[in-house]
Amino acid sequence: MPETSLTMMMVQSVAALAAVLAIFAGLVWALRKLQHHTLPHQGRKLKVVQRLSLDAKNSVVEIQYEDQHFLLGVGQAGVHKIADIDVEKMQGIRVDVDQHSPHAKT
Repeated sequence: MPETSLTMMMVQSVAALAAVLAIFAGLVWALRKLQHHTLPHQGRKLKVVQRLSLDAKNSVVEIQYEDQHFLLGVGQAGVHKIADIDVEKMQGIRVDVDQHSPHAKT
């Protein structure tokens, strides 16, 4: 008889552990679902505009924060600010380059 009660206690312990783990997994799933619905992407102020990979470990990234743009170097040594970007000047340059391009439509 003592073996039966020991076996029964083991089964109850495993069942209780499984129930606790199932409840925990359900809560994690629910919190992840709620997090995606309550934090819309449009409210974020920081955005990666573009990324250029230089090699397997280094890249250049343009970051936008509100109306400011920054050029960052990202690599094994860390993240380094390369420059502030004046978007209005860059758009003017792009227009000028496009107008003087041999492929520009006239």
